[in-house]
Amino acid sequence: MLDCQALTRTYSEGPQDLTVLDKLNLQVRAGERVAIVGSSGSGKTTLLNLLGGLIAPVKAAS
Repeated sequence: MLDCQALTRTYSEGPQDLTVLDKLNLQVRAGERVAIVGSSGSGKTTLLNLLGGLIAPVKAAS
């Protein structure tokens, strides 16, 4: 099973930050198939890189 809660990823874009994923919750059960779809720049690759451990999430501000 894959379970992530409040997944957030932000990139620095010059003087401001760009939040690509903001407190995303996702649960995929054993044997379940899912498709990640969305327009260009919506965060699909970022999500897969986070789930695969290739990049680190950031802690949300309290």
